[in-house]
Amino acid sequence: MGGVLNGGSPGRERRLVIVAGEASGDAHAARLVRSLRELGPVRVRAVAGPALRAAGAETIVPQEDLAVIGFTGILAKLPALLRARRALLEEVDRFRPDLVVLVDYPGFNLRLGPELKRRGARILYYVAPQVWAWHAERAAAMANWVDRLAVVFPFEEALFRRAGVEATFVGHPLLDDLAPELDEAAFRAELGVAPGTRLVGLLPGSRRGELAAHGDALLDVGRRLSLGRSGVEPVLALAPGLDPRTLDPRCLASIRVVRGRTHCVQAYAACCVVASGTATLETALFGTPHAIVYRVGWFNHAIASRVVKLSHIGLPNIVAGHEVAPEFVQGAFRPEAVAQTVARWLDDPAEAERQKVALAVVRERLGGPGASRRVAELAWSLAA
Repeated sequence: MGGVLNGGSPGRERRLVIVAGEASGDAHAARLVRSLRELGPVRVRAVAGPALRAAGAETIVPQEDLAVIGFTGILAKLPALLRARRALLEEVDRFRPDLVVLVDYPGFNLRLGPELKRRGARILYYVAPQVWAWHAERAAAMANWVDRLAVVFPFEEALFRRAGVEATFVGHPLLDDLAPELDEAAFRAELGVAPGTRLVGLLPGSRRGELAAHGDALLDVGRRLSLGRSGVEPVLALAPGLDPRTLDPRCLASIRVVRGRTHCVQAYAACCVVASGTATLETALFGTPHAIVYRVGWFNHAIASRVVKLSHIGLPNIVAGHEVAPEFVQGAFRPEAVAQTVARWLDDPAEAERQKVALAVVRERLGGPGASRRVAELAWSLAA
């Protein structure tokens, strides 16, 4: 590929293709691109979302076209996924990148990677697929086509190395620039709430399917927590592109809705209820007590229960090695049960403090900032 054809001069322009199929991967990849630009000239073509586009990546396929949820979501998106795969392979043949960076998104990237290797691509996989949760044998299969794997959880390095994959723990990119969008006073002024008001964050997930599955139940949790408690304001944090009008208008009427302020909600809320995903890890890193919820259709759940081999689904609990954030999954996700648990943190400061102490282990285990720079240096070297 290009790394051989273009030579290895440190000052020459590196050519990369990046495949980031979801919002969190788009954000991680954008941090990587910004760090790469600090090392020298680089041209990036990508499956790109808004963050990658803002970082200067040229779009091969819009990331928004590939977002799926659950096994049935894959079936619905199959034509788009196949078109994207074809476009990427054609682009790699035409653009001849020095390096292809696959970011998370295992359902797509684990199938794309071997074909890229057959075409001579050099491959860095960033944010390892969670094969420790399902299909552990895929870790060994990756050794045949991954040149380097950059892992973000400390326990992953030894796991993949035992399977023959050249893996390096780089730290978690969330630690690089995780910060509220506004200071607390400005955020509260924007909301129009008094300084002493206790906020309850409701985070339904970044996909339309997650909003449909979790939104109304979270609004019910917020309603229950505000009843009979003065100075409590539920706040629903919506990702870009999600429409609150799909939710029950009766419940929505008493809930504040914000966009582009998710980190403010996570940081300044007294407690949160968060759909399983990267947002749970962010909330844990802010030290905010939270419950983790998730619900999918019965078919997706039936498949997942057969292949997932974990006792917990929440990333904070997986990183900690034990439950530091209570989980309510499938039938256990009942608004009254979630509200009862979360109410303890509102009603008893000692309970809230104990929860914050328990969450501190997550930050300790993830190490310090600098993941994006370390991955950029790894990519720069591989692309030489």
